[in-house]
This record gives sequence, structure tokens and C-alpha cells, in this order.
Amino acid sequence: MALALAIISVFVGIALGLRFKVLVLVPAIASAIIFIVITGLARGDGFGSIVLATVIVGVALQLGYLIGIVLAKRIQ
Repeated sequence: MALALAIISVFVGIALGLRFKVLVLVPAIASAIIFIVITGLARGDGFGSIVLATVIVGVALQLGYLIGIVLAKRIQ
């Protein structure tokens, strides 16, 4: 599950990086954390698994945002 969420998060981060300023990462990461915690609890995942998934998704969003910024600068 974490790998699929990481791939999706990178693409979401790229889309955010192409369009918005860096402050958009705060609500994006917060909503992703809420989604992962609720999903993890519903699936009955352990605490460590939920924490690892939130860290992976947070980093993937930030990495995707960085890629999106670089792409936006090259397009202009």
C-alpha cells in the first residue's frame, strides 16, 4: 500500500509544484496524513505501519513538489 501511495503522492506533488506556492504543501500533507491514519485504522494496520506510510507519503509529496518546481522553471 505504501508504494502505491508514494507513487500517487509524487504525481500529486508534481501537479502542486507546477501550479502553487510552497505553502500548499501544509494542507496537502495534513490531509494525506488524515487519510492514511483513517485508512490504516480501518484496515487494522499496526502503529508502525501507519507511521511509516505517513512519512513515506509526506516525503513523496515534497519530492514531487520539488520536481514540479524544476519542471515549471524549465517550461518558462
